[in-house]
Amino acid sequence: MSFLRSAALLGFVLSVALAPGLAAARSITDQLHRQVEVPDIVNRVVILQHQTLDIAVELGAADKIVGVLRSWQGLIPGLERVVPALSDLPTPGDLTSVNIEELLKLAPDVVFVTNYAPEEMIEQISSVGIPVVAISLSEDAKVAKPTLNPVFDDDDAAYTAGLKQGVELIGDILGARPRADALLDYVFSEREQVQIRLQGIGEEERIRLYMANPELKTYGTGKYTGVIMARSGGINVVAEAGVKGATTVSIEDVLHWNPQVIFVQDRYAPVAGEIRNSPAWQPIEAVGAGRIHITPEYVKPWGYPLPEAMALGELWMAKTLYPERFTDIDMQAKADAFYERFYGQPYVGPH
Repeated sequence: MSFLRSAALLGFVLSVALAPGLAAARSITDQLHRQVEVPDIVNRVVILQHQTLDIAVELGAADKIVGVLRSWQGLIPGLERVVPALSDLPTPGDLTSVNIEELLKLAPDVVFVTNYAPEEMIEQISSVGIPVVAISLSEDAKVAKPTLNPVFDDDDAAYTAGLKQGVELIGDILGARPRADALLDYVFSEREQVQIRLQGIGEEERIRLYMANPELKTYGTGKYTGVIMARSGGINVVAEAGVKGATTVSIEDVLHWNPQVIFVQDRYAPVAGEIRNSPAWQPIEAVGAGRIHITPEYVKPWGYPLPEAMALGELWMAKTLYPERFTDIDMQAKADAFYERFYGQPYVGPH
């Protein structure tokens, strides 16, 4: 696009955004603790974060999405089955970058970004008159620092409060607050039932767990992965060792930690076969016992939580670790109930 054409387009967008009396606005506080003016009525959004994209769909706001992040299909592939039209949407940016000219063509009312989006990216979007809302799904005094690997005083408390705050914020902006409240009620009700069934498991009885990503990448403290493991009655051996954030470890580290169970995210399923067939992994207790599990899509044991991870993922993991406490639970029925209510169809993904 030529400079003159870009300038003309920018001028048009700014004139629309600044036209007096055109649209009422309100001030919200995003999850970087920034004050942002957003329109009272939002009809067009660009979402440059996969967690927010998933939540927007769960809130019934897919029709308001006019642009998505480039990498969404690799990060959250199951969403394509739920909303096939997402595959046809423009991709004017990604988690840490934006093409401002392509973004301007979409004339969004609001752009959602991740909390670790570079400050210059947020400023670039804001400078053309488009409100930018950062979502972290975590809440702690330290989360205001935009980082991929936050450090919290209490990971569980940070992600519990942060998911609630994030879903409410997205719901408020998209005009879907009643559905957001219903989603949160569902999530925390299901979560409570898991904790009731796990009562009485002593610290020494908790199963030692490891999350295996490609190339010996994994998650330590500060990530939701450790929270879902703890909430499921296990211990993340990486976090226990004091390793922080999304990181790369060595096979010697894993051999030393000697986890009893290894989980592999569904998006990295081939890693499970690599571990089973690798001589280097054979001394590990989980491998010898055949306790390597590929998580279903809805578990989403990532660095940041999602509603279905708390409502379904923690239950699936707890049932996998302590099946005798969950003999009456049918995970297909549980997944169907959640998906039918918040996605409008039964769960048909891999288990």
